[in-house]
Amino acid sequence: MNVRIAADVASEAERRCQAVRRGDLGPYGELVRVNAQELVTTMFPRFTQHRGAERLRQDIDAFYTCFGATRAEFIHLATEFVRFMQPRLPPGIGRPLIEYEWMLFDVEVDKTPVPRPYGQEARRPTQVYLNPTLRWLATPFDLYADDQQAAQALLNNDAPYAYAIFRTFDHRVMTQRLSNQDIAALSSFTDGERFISSEESAHWFTHALAHELITSHHEH
Repeated sequence: MNVRIAADVASEAERRCQAVRRGDLGPYGELVRVNAQELVTTMFPRFTQHRGAERLRQDIDAFYTCFGATRAEFIHLATEFVRFMQPRLPPGIGRPLIEYEWMLFDVEVDKTPVPRPYGQEARRPTQVYLNPTLRWLATPFDLYADDQQAAQALLNNDAPYAYAIFRTFDHRVMTQRLSNQDIAALSSFTDGERFISSEESAHWFTHALAHELITSHHEH
């Protein structure tokens, strides 16, 4: 997500980041850290719970010690925090969790319009499109499992779980676990679209249209 920020605003943001790192802002510096922790807790609830309060506090402190707002168009605290944490996290479930929760937010704020869903009374479509907000995610554990079960899946070297994350026409963010049939069908799309021949079964397409994983309309 690219956001254009005026040069003076970017300069001021960098000055404040440097001041927080140096500890020059007094009580304001602690307020910045508290606000950052509240933001991270709100955006990444399961990651926060998994990480624990003390380790998260240390993460926030380390983030402000190391963080530099060198890319003006990328001054976005949550995104920068995820980028900072990715190499910092040890092997385990923490990195997939924070990446998944970031993806939920990214889909939610995606400004791409989602077409109105396919009506059951409509005739069989001959051309379909992927939901324009669709994101793909593979994790080494079931996202719906608790942390203990997820950690056990890592030890067992279970096969990866595949998910589609997308937003519906009425602005709900959905996480749908993908079956092998889903993956095969979705892989048949070229540049986000495909034609349905009269010889093909419409069963999968009808189901996917009903769940808004795909659409029969294309927004220009």
